[in-house]
Amino acid sequence: MAWNMLQTRRFLWAYLLVVVMLAGSVLLDQRDVLFPEIAGMAMGVIVFRVPHWIKNPLHLWLSPTLGAFIGTSLNYASLAPLIKLWIGLAIIVILMHLFRVQFGPTIPAALLPIFIGLHDYVFALSTAVFSFVIMWAAYAVRTPEKASKDPVKFRNVADTVIITLLLMLWMGIVAATGFEALIVPPVFALIFEVFHSNFTWKLIPPRLAVLTITALLSVGVYRLFADSIITVGVINVFITLLICIACKTPVPVAFGVSLMPLIYPAWGSWWFPAGVFVTTGALMCISAANRRIRHSRAAALNE
Repeated sequence: MAWNMLQTRRFLWAYLLVVVMLAGSVLLDQRDVLFPEIAGMAMGVIVFRVPHWIKNPLHLWLSPTLGAFIGTSLNYASLAPLIKLWIGLAIIVILMHLFRVQFGPTIPAALLPIFIGLHDYVFALSTAVFSFVIMWAAYAVRTPEKASKDPVKFRNVADTVIITLLLMLWMGIVAATGFEALIVPPVFALIFEVFHSNFTWKLIPPRLAVLTITALLSVGVYRLFADSIITVGVINVFITLLICIACKTPVPVAFGVSLMPLIYPAWGSWWFPAGVFVTTGALMCISAANRRIRHSRAAALNE
């Protein structure tokens, strides 16, 4: 992962957007303004320029915004939290399939308000505002020539069903054990994307290291400056960039992980890094194993 002055300028623009979100939360005295994945979205679009994210900029706004409104609305239903999470995930995955949305952060946008139990639409409105800015950033960085040459691909339906059921099972295990630190929405977004890609075993260690170290240091910073949302957010996002550079692996969702201690007690505890390690490691191993099995079956059929 090479780094240069151009990327530094891009990072500063993305960083500014995150700071504005943090400052907005403080000025309005509303933690619900914080959507950690906005940091991941900003870095993925402006700094790392994830190709399948910027290919359809409109999805960067509509998808998480719709997900946030759906998730918040489900909290008005008289259902158990786990059932709401399952329904929210199912609805979002179905909509992503119908509208051919490749944008993984749509999932945490829908799950976060359910998991946290939000009953107003501050979170959804904040998501709409900041994702709108990211959408326009994507339009600015996208090159039409490159976009026109991208191959037309979409998710395999069987893979989508499998990973959706797997995430539901994972949330069921969390509900049964009470280990809330195993619910890591940004990681769910990453797993949903890699499960549909040509993901291999060798890709696991650097990503697992980035996410786990980020979670560990983020909790440490949160413990030191728990009274200052802006200080914690600014330091954690910058630390995450350094970790990505050191590990030579850009992982946009890690920036979302870095802000999670700000919004829920379980993610501000020392169990959170363990939860990130277990969740990321287990689900990535399953993703790599699934891809290996599919390749083996395809090779056997071609013989």
